[in-house]
Amino acid sequence: MYELSYDFQTSNQIIAKYFQNLIANSSANLQQQVKNSQVINLRNDSNSLANCIANLEQYLYYNFKNSPQNFDYILNSIMNNVSIISVLPKNERGIYGKTEIGNKTIYINPDLPNSNYLTSEERTKLYMAHELGHVINNGWMQKTIEFLNKEIRANNLSQPQAQLIYEGFSMLDEATTQNRAENFVYSLSSKNRPPLLNYTNKRLFNGQSYLSNFDFYGELQAPATMFAKTLRGIGKSNNDVSALNILSERAISPLFFNNILKEYSRDGQMQAFAQELQYMGLLKKASYANFGYDDISYLNNSASYLNNLKSITSKMRDYREPIDFDL
Repeated sequence: MYELSYDFQTSNQIIAKYFQNLIANSSANLQQQVKNSQVINLRNDSNSLANCIANLEQYLYYNFKNSPQNFDYILNSIMNNVSIISVLPKNERGIYGKTEIGNKTIYINPDLPNSNYLTSEERTKLYMAHELGHVINNGWMQKTIEFLNKEIRANNLSQPQAQLIYEGFSMLDEATTQNRAENFVYSLSSKNRPPLLNYTNKRLFNGQSYLSNFDFYGELQAPATMFAKTLRGIGKSNNDVSALNILSERAISPLFFNNILKEYSRDGQMQAFAQELQYMGLLKKASYANFGYDDISYLNNSASYLNNLKSITSKMRDYREPIDFDL
């Protein structure tokens, strides 16, 4: 049986058994990758894989200590949806990582360079945590799909509108997973997370600067924070870091989507909700276009999307205390 490095109390046995199976499955997968000539440096990739499996235990313990109310959901989400941790094939290492929920596989990039703040190994841990965040958020992303399909059938939304709202929640998925992953890796590395700094990208927002302390997806941080402040219990905060942290913690719950929907519906603001999410969806598409994964027109119009979102979210900012929903 796998010997745990941390004490998860009553969950020790089930977690140890899970890791035993995870190691066996991941090792068999790596051997198959070697046969398929998908591995560049076997020793390096094997070490990275072993480190990521150890990192998963650290990730679980971090959440065990910091999010005890959500830990059972986090644990079950991962155990039910991650059977294999794999290195990316050598021809796919232009990306940082990916998750295939259908195959229950998380892929990590063992060849990431150092950044100004994190080592190569720390950045691999960062994007491992990012992919795990997608697994956790998948619960409410599925509820988003169910709701939008229902609205399409009821002729309340067109297919393009529903798709953009989905992309808007996908943007929140990216921003909250990245934020939680950043908090995790800086805590694990005993480093102070860098402050929000101004960044510019000539292709995005007509060169307007934006604030971020993300390693990646920095252009999505401010839009997610703008939306966060439209929610009760968050809008009263004048600290952007705190606001996004609260949103990111709420996003761990499978009821995240439902609770947002209830809040906007209760206030009679569903039209504003749809507008905000569609602009956020357009901003996500602009972000992807910046890397060549979507039409460049989204990039060219990104400043307009951002300014429109800023206008709506400023009007919708909510300074009230939170509603007693399940968070």
